[in-house]
Amino acid sequence: MNFIRFKQVVIIILAIPALYFLCLLFISFINKPEIKNINVPDMTNFEFKSNQIDMRDNNNQIESPLTFDYTLIGYRAGSNNSSVILKKGNKEYVVAKGEKLEGVYELIEVSKDEVVFRKDEKLYKIKNLVGISL
Repeated sequence: MNFIRFKQVVIIILAIPALYFLCLLFISFINKPEIKNINVPDMTNFEFKSNQIDMRDNNNQIESPLTFDYTLIGYRAGSNNSSVILKKGNKEYVVAKGEKLEGVYELIEVSKDEVVFRKDEKLYKIKNLVGISL
């Protein structure tokens, strides 16, 4: 008799959480998520409205073009892996051959006499005075 009573108590203890979780499962089936329509405007056909006066004002606010006033403080010349170390103000830049300095000036040539940069069609040359005592 004791064993049957113990078995009933264990079944009741296990049945209560099982019924609780079954109720939660049933409630989750009933509560469907609310799907909302998001109206995204058509991005294929749009136009910009601007005035020429605004464009002129913006052009006046643009800073003057960059000046090429870098100082050569080190270089590595050769047929492969040529690079230079430049200084402008308190910033130093290391540029390898074929790379761009500040995204504008491309390093074309490094020799013991001069360093050549290109911006579009314009060439900028820096005399190589590294190691020369003045």
